[in-house]
Amino acid sequence: MATGLTTITDLAELRELQELHLADWPKHCVAYFWLDNYLRWLETDPLTKYLTFYTLDGDWRRDGLFILVHRYQLFFSNLSRQKTPELLSVLTLLDWTNGFKVSAIHETHHRAYKQLLAERRLVMDREMKTVMYHLPCEQAKALQRSCPPGYYLDDVRLEHAGLINDLWSAHHPGSLKLVEMLIEKNGNVGLYEEATGELCAWCLRLQSGFLGALEVLQTHQRRGLGLVVAAAIAKRIANDLEHDVTALVNLNNETARKVFDKLLFTLLEGEHYYWSMCLPESGGLLNWPANT
Repeated sequence: MATGLTTITDLAELRELQELHLADWPKHCVAYFWLDNYLRWLETDPLTKYLTFYTLDGDWRRDGLFILVHRYQLFFSNLSRQKTPELLSVLTLLDWTNGFKVSAIHETHHRAYKQLLAERRLVMDREMKTVMYHLPCEQAKALQRSCPPGYYLDDVRLEHAGLINDLWSAHHPGSLKLVEMLIEKNGNVGLYEEATGELCAWCLRLQSGFLGALEVLQTHQRRGLGLVVAAAIAKRIANDLEHDVTALVNLNNETARKVFDKLLFTLLEGEHYYWSMCLPESGGLLNWPANT
Protein backbone atom coordinates (compact mmCIF):
# COMPACT_ATOMS: atom_id res chain seq x y z
CA MET A 1 0.00 0.00 0.00
CA ALA A 2 1.30 3.43 -0.97
CA THR A 3 2.17 5.67 1.93
CA GLY A 4 3.55 8.85 0.42
CA LEU A 5 5.70 10.85 -1.89
CA THR A 6 9.44 10.67 -1.46
CA THR A 7 12.05 12.79 -3.17
CA ILE A 8 15.11 11.73 -5.14
CA THR A 9 17.93 14.15 -4.39
CA ASP A 10 21.10 12.15 -5.02
CA LEU A 11 22.49 12.92 -8.49
CA ALA A 12 23.91 9.42 -8.85
CA GLU A 13 20.45 7.96 -8.24
CA LEU A 14 18.91 10.36 -10.74
CA ARG A 15 21.44 9.25 -13.35
CA GLU A 16 20.61 5.62 -12.56
CA LEU A 17 16.92 6.46 -12.97
CA GLN A 18 17.71 8.10 -16.30
CA GLU A 19 19.56 5.00 -17.51
CA LEU A 20 16.49 2.86 -16.82
CA HIS A 21 14.74 4.79 -19.58
CA LEU A 22 17.26 3.65 -22.19
CA ALA A 23 15.32 0.36 -22.32
CA ASP A 24 13.61 -0.37 -25.67
CA TRP A 25 14.96 2.86 -27.14
CA PRO A 26 13.35 5.17 -28.23
CA LYS A 27 10.21 4.00 -26.41
CA HIS A 28 11.06 5.88 -23.19
CA CYS A 29 13.21 8.63 -24.70
CA VAL A 30 10.85 11.38 -23.53
CA ALA A 31 11.48 10.62 -19.86
CA TYR A 32 15.18 10.10 -20.58
CA PHE A 33 15.53 13.55 -22.13
CA TRP A 34 13.55 15.27 -19.35
CA LEU A 35 15.97 13.83 -16.82
CA ASP A 36 18.99 14.56 -19.00
CA ASN A 37 18.03 18.21 -19.38
CA TYR A 38 17.63 18.88 -15.69
CA LEU A 39 20.68 16.90 -14.71
CA ARG A 40 22.72 19.09 -17.07
CA TRP A 41 21.15 22.18 -15.50
CA LEU A 42 22.01 20.90 -12.03
CA GLU A 43 25.61 20.25 -13.07
CA THR A 44 26.08 23.88 -14.14
CA ASP A 45 23.92 25.34 -11.36
CA PRO A 46 23.55 23.04 -8.33
CA LEU A 47 21.20 25.62 -6.79
CA THR A 48 18.61 25.36 -9.59
CA LYS A 49 15.47 26.58 -7.83
CA TYR A 50 12.11 24.94 -7.38
CA LEU A 51 13.10 21.65 -8.97
CA THR A 52 11.97 18.43 -7.29
CA PHE A 53 12.02 14.79 -8.37
CA TYR A 54 9.35 12.65 -6.66
CA THR A 55 8.65 8.95 -6.58
CA LEU A 56 6.36 6.68 -4.55
CA ASP A 57 7.78 5.30 -1.31
CA GLY A 58 11.32 5.56 -2.68
CA ASP A 59 10.62 2.68 -5.06
CA TRP A 60 11.75 4.15 -8.39
CA ARG A 61 14.04 1.30 -9.44
CA ARG A 62 11.26 -1.25 -9.98
CA ASP A 63 9.28 0.63 -12.62
CA GLY A 64 11.14 3.89 -13.18
CA LEU A 65 8.23 5.83 -11.72
CA PHE A 66 9.00 9.49 -11.13
CA ILE A 67 7.42 12.93 -11.15
CA LEU A 68 9.40 16.02 -12.04
CA VAL A 69 8.18 19.41 -10.82
CA HIS A 70 9.94 22.59 -11.90
CA ARG A 71 8.15 25.69 -10.69
CA TYR A 72 4.70 25.30 -12.30
CA GLN A 73 5.74 22.58 -14.76
CA LEU A 74 4.93 18.91 -14.26
CA PHE A 75 6.10 15.77 -16.00
CA PHE A 76 5.48 12.17 -14.96
CA SER A 77 6.35 8.76 -16.32
CA ASN A 78 6.87 5.09 -15.60
CA LEU A 79 8.26 2.24 -17.67
CA SER A 80 5.25 -0.08 -17.68
CA ARG A 81 2.89 2.66 -18.92
CA GLN A 82 -0.24 0.54 -18.70
CA LYS A 83 0.29 -0.05 -14.98
CA THR A 84 -1.40 3.16 -13.87
CA PRO A 85 -2.75 2.58 -10.29
CA GLU A 86 0.60 3.51 -8.73
CA LEU A 87 0.91 6.47 -11.07
CA LEU A 88 -2.54 7.68 -10.05
CA SER A 89 -1.56 7.27 -6.39
CA VAL A 90 1.53 9.43 -6.75
CA LEU A 91 -0.37 12.09 -8.71
CA THR A 92 -3.06 12.16 -6.04
CA LEU A 93 -0.44 12.78 -3.35
CA LEU A 94 0.93 15.79 -5.24
CA ASP A 95 -0.13 19.30 -4.20
CA TRP A 96 -2.37 20.63 -6.99
CA THR A 97 -3.29 23.87 -5.19
CA ASN A 98 -1.52 26.17 -7.64
CA GLY A 99 -2.16 24.14 -10.78
CA PHE A 100 0.39 22.88 -13.29
CA LYS A 101 1.46 23.07 -16.88
CA VAL A 102 1.59 19.33 -17.56
CA SER A 103 3.84 18.31 -20.45
CA ALA A 104 4.19 15.20 -22.59
CA ILE A 105 1.46 13.06 -21.02
CA HIS A 106 1.71 9.74 -22.82
CA GLU A 107 -1.67 8.56 -24.05
CA THR A 108 -1.50 5.48 -21.81
CA HIS A 109 -1.21 7.83 -18.80
CA HIS A 110 -3.83 10.27 -20.02
CA ARG A 111 -6.75 8.37 -18.49
CA ALA A 112 -5.14 8.47 -15.03
CA TYR A 113 -4.55 12.20 -15.39
CA LYS A 114 -8.13 12.88 -16.47
CA GLN A 115 -9.42 10.69 -13.63
CA LEU A 116 -7.46 12.76 -11.12
CA LEU A 117 -8.83 16.01 -12.54
CA ALA A 118 -12.37 14.68 -12.22
CA GLU A 119 -11.90 13.40 -8.67
CA ARG A 120 -10.29 16.64 -7.50
CA ARG A 121 -12.70 18.81 -9.53
CA LEU A 122 -9.75 20.54 -11.13
CA VAL A 123 -10.27 22.71 -14.20
CA MET A 124 -8.35 22.18 -17.41
CA ASP A 125 -7.67 25.43 -19.26
CA ARG A 126 -6.58 23.85 -22.52
CA GLU A 127 -5.14 20.66 -23.93
CA MET A 128 -3.23 19.77 -27.08
CA LYS A 129 -2.65 16.35 -28.64
CA THR A 130 0.70 15.84 -30.35
CA VAL A 131 2.57 13.36 -32.50
CA MET A 132 6.22 12.46 -32.02
CA TYR A 133 9.07 12.65 -34.54
CA HIS A 134 12.47 11.03 -34.04
CA LEU A 135 15.81 11.28 -35.84
CA PRO A 136 18.78 9.08 -34.85
CA CYS A 137 21.93 10.92 -33.83
CA GLU A 138 24.05 9.86 -36.81
CA GLN A 139 21.38 10.94 -39.28
CA ALA A 140 21.08 14.30 -37.54
CA LYS A 141 24.86 14.80 -37.81
CA ALA A 142 24.60 14.26 -41.57
CA LEU A 143 21.90 16.88 -42.16
CA GLN A 144 22.87 19.46 -44.78
CA ARG A 145 20.82 22.62 -45.25
CA SER A 146 22.55 25.71 -46.60
CA CYS A 147 21.58 29.20 -45.51
CA PRO A 148 19.90 31.12 -48.36
CA PRO A 149 21.78 34.19 -49.63
CA GLY A 150 21.19 37.22 -47.45
CA TYR A 151 20.86 35.27 -44.17
CA TYR A 152 23.17 33.84 -41.52
CA LEU A 153 22.80 31.45 -38.56
CA ASP A 154 23.70 32.34 -34.98
CA ASP A 155 22.52 31.77 -31.43
CA VAL A 156 19.23 33.27 -30.32
CA ARG A 157 19.89 36.12 -27.88
CA LEU A 158 18.07 36.88 -24.65
CA GLU A 159 16.78 40.13 -26.13
CA HIS A 160 14.64 38.06 -28.49
CA ALA A 161 12.74 36.25 -25.72
CA GLY A 162 9.72 38.54 -25.91
CA LEU A 163 9.32 38.09 -29.67
CA ILE A 164 9.68 34.32 -29.41
CA ASN A 165 7.21 34.09 -26.55
CA ASP A 166 4.62 36.27 -28.31
CA LEU A 167 4.62 34.04 -31.40
CA TRP A 168 4.88 30.70 -29.57
CA SER A 169 1.67 28.71 -29.99
CA ALA A 170 2.10 27.35 -26.45
CA HIS A 171 2.64 30.72 -24.74
CA HIS A 172 0.84 31.28 -21.45
CA PRO A 173 1.24 33.32 -18.24
CA GLY A 174 4.78 32.66 -17.10
CA SER A 175 6.08 31.37 -20.42
CA LEU A 176 8.26 34.43 -21.04
CA LYS A 177 10.50 33.49 -18.11
CA LEU A 178 10.56 29.90 -19.36
CA VAL A 179 11.68 31.09 -22.82
CA GLU A 180 14.39 33.22 -21.21
CA MET A 181 15.64 30.22 -19.25
CA LEU A 182 15.70 28.04 -22.36
CA ILE A 183 17.70 30.66 -24.28
CA GLU A 184 20.23 30.90 -21.46
CA LYS A 185 20.58 27.20 -20.63
CA ASN A 186 19.72 25.15 -23.74
CA GLY A 187 20.86 24.95 -27.32
CA ASN A 188 19.04 27.07 -29.88
CA VAL A 189 19.45 28.39 -33.40
CA GLY A 190 18.37 31.69 -34.91
CA LEU A 191 18.45 32.78 -38.52
CA TYR A 192 19.17 36.46 -39.17
CA GLU A 193 18.82 38.77 -42.15
CA GLU A 194 22.25 40.12 -43.14
CA ALA A 195 21.03 43.54 -44.24
CA THR A 196 19.12 44.39 -41.06
CA GLY A 197 20.38 41.95 -38.40
CA GLU A 198 16.73 41.02 -37.80
CA LEU A 199 15.92 37.62 -36.28
CA CYS A 200 13.72 36.00 -38.94
CA ALA A 201 13.40 32.37 -37.84
CA TRP A 202 14.33 30.26 -34.83
CA CYS A 203 14.05 26.96 -33.01
CA LEU A 204 14.71 26.18 -29.34
CA ARG A 205 15.52 22.97 -27.52
CA LEU A 206 12.84 22.68 -24.87
CA GLN A 207 13.47 21.46 -21.34
CA SER A 208 11.94 18.16 -22.44
CA GLY A 209 14.64 17.77 -25.09
CA PHE A 210 12.18 18.30 -27.93
CA LEU A 211 12.65 20.83 -30.67
CA GLY A 212 10.11 23.55 -30.04
CA ALA A 213 8.96 27.11 -30.67
CA LEU A 214 9.91 26.61 -34.33
CA GLU A 215 8.83 29.83 -36.03
CA VAL A 216 9.45 31.93 -39.14
CA LEU A 217 8.36 35.56 -39.24
CA GLN A 218 5.43 36.02 -41.60
CA THR A 219 7.45 38.45 -43.72
CA HIS A 220 10.07 35.75 -44.39
CA GLN A 221 7.89 32.69 -44.97
CA ARG A 222 7.85 30.43 -48.05
CA ARG A 223 11.64 30.55 -48.36
CA GLY A 224 12.49 27.26 -46.62
CA LEU A 225 13.85 29.01 -43.55
CA GLY A 226 12.04 26.67 -41.15
CA LEU A 227 13.90 23.74 -42.70
CA VAL A 228 17.21 25.55 -42.30
CA VAL A 229 16.87 26.32 -38.58
CA ALA A 230 15.34 22.91 -37.75
CA ALA A 231 18.22 21.13 -39.52
CA ALA A 232 20.80 23.39 -37.86
CA ILE A 233 19.58 22.81 -34.32
CA ALA A 234 19.13 19.08 -34.89
CA LYS A 235 22.73 18.85 -36.11
CA ARG A 236 23.96 20.91 -33.16
CA ILE A 237 22.19 18.66 -30.63
CA ALA A 238 23.62 15.53 -32.27
CA ASN A 239 27.16 16.91 -32.41
CA ASP A 240 27.24 18.60 -29.01
CA LEU A 241 25.29 16.08 -26.93
CA GLU A 242 25.56 12.86 -28.98
CA HIS A 243 21.78 12.58 -28.72
CA ASP A 244 18.99 11.53 -31.01
CA VAL A 245 16.68 14.41 -31.87
CA THR A 246 12.97 14.47 -31.12
CA ALA A 247 10.04 16.78 -31.72
CA LEU A 248 6.46 16.82 -30.46
CA VAL A 249 4.16 18.51 -32.96
CA ASN A 250 0.52 19.50 -32.64
CA LEU A 251 -1.53 16.87 -34.45
CA ASN A 252 -3.03 19.56 -36.70
CA ASN A 253 0.15 21.57 -37.38
CA GLU A 254 0.68 20.50 -40.97
CA THR A 255 3.39 23.12 -41.62
CA ALA A 256 5.66 21.85 -38.84
CA ARG A 257 4.95 18.23 -39.73
CA LYS A 258 6.08 18.85 -43.31
CA VAL A 259 9.37 20.31 -42.00
CA PHE A 260 10.20 17.15 -40.07
CA ASP A 261 9.01 14.89 -42.88
CA LYS A 262 11.34 16.69 -45.31
CA LEU A 263 14.26 16.31 -42.90
CA LEU A 264 13.53 12.55 -42.82
CA PHE A 265 12.49 12.40 -39.17
CA THR A 266 10.47 9.27 -38.47
CA LEU A 267 6.91 9.70 -37.28
CA LEU A 268 6.55 7.24 -34.39
CA GLU A 269 3.18 5.70 -35.09
CA GLY A 270 0.88 5.50 -32.08
CA GLU A 271 3.13 7.68 -29.92
CA HIS A 272 0.67 10.38 -28.92
CA TYR A 273 1.34 12.81 -26.10
CA TYR A 274 -0.82 15.50 -24.53
CA TRP A 275 0.10 18.96 -23.29
CA SER A 276 -2.30 20.30 -20.69
CA MET A 277 -2.91 23.29 -18.40
CA CYS A 278 -4.50 22.53 -15.03
CA LEU A 279 -5.71 25.72 -13.32
CA PRO A 280 -5.18 26.56 -9.63
CA GLU A 281 -7.83 25.20 -7.28
CA SER A 282 -8.71 28.72 -6.17
CA GLY A 283 -9.32 29.88 -9.75
CA GLY A 284 -7.34 32.31 -11.85
CA LEU A 285 -4.52 31.53 -14.26
CA LEU A 286 -1.25 29.71 -13.97
CA ASN A 287 1.77 31.93 -13.58
CA TRP A 288 5.47 31.80 -12.80
CA PRO A 289 5.89 31.67 -9.00
CA ALA A 290 6.42 35.06 -7.39
CA ASN A 291 9.91 36.30 -6.49
CA THR A 292 11.76 33.79 -8.68
